[in-house]
Amino acid sequence: MSAENYLQQTEDAIQQLIQATIRYEQILAGQVSPLHAKDQTQIQSYLKAAEEYFGLQFSQGTLCGSILQVAFMGIDLYSENTNVPDDCSNLIGTNKKAIKFCVGRRIHGIPSGLLIYAGRNQYNHWDDKSFDFPTTQVFTALINFYYDNPLFDMAYELNYPDRTVKSNHIVLGELGWNKYERYFQDMKELLAL
Repeated sequence: MSAENYLQQTEDAIQQLIQATIRYEQILAGQVSPLHAKDQTQIQSYLKAAEEYFGLQFSQGTLCGSILQVAFMGIDLYSENTNVPDDCSNLIGTNKKAIKFCVGRRIHGIPSGLLIYAGRNQYNHWDDKSFDFPTTQVFTALINFYYDNPLFDMAYELNYPDRTVKSNHIVLGELGWNKYERYFQDMKELLAL
């Protein structure tokens, strides 16, 4: 199977997964944040929606983890990258498998391929006691990027509040894969198609 065929063969699954993840985001759509609420009814409506939304984060993370798994396998099978850019050496150390993931657009200085690598590893091994060097380094880089953001400062902490999946933050927040076209464009670039 070629890289083009791989994208074709997985297209329907990825489209379905992305549609499902967006359904969770719509729970808060149209809600007025308590900071801007005009009355108690708006506050109560937001709090009810937020409780539902946050209660479903693990489900959304599971769907996003599946998206990352498909993207990861595409890169693992078809990336021909053998170059370690200078800005990647501190992220991957001596991990040879991660070299083929040092590709793609930079997001906060991190190649999107390494975000996929780390997000997939964190999702697939979130119950392990520790992660490999590249996964730990990528999440540390994300924590450092958001260090001064009080609304997002702990999202990438691997052990906070407990071990939980972070894949929804990677897929939707960092990669911006809320439409199949965005995923497909990134994958074409990552696979040099």
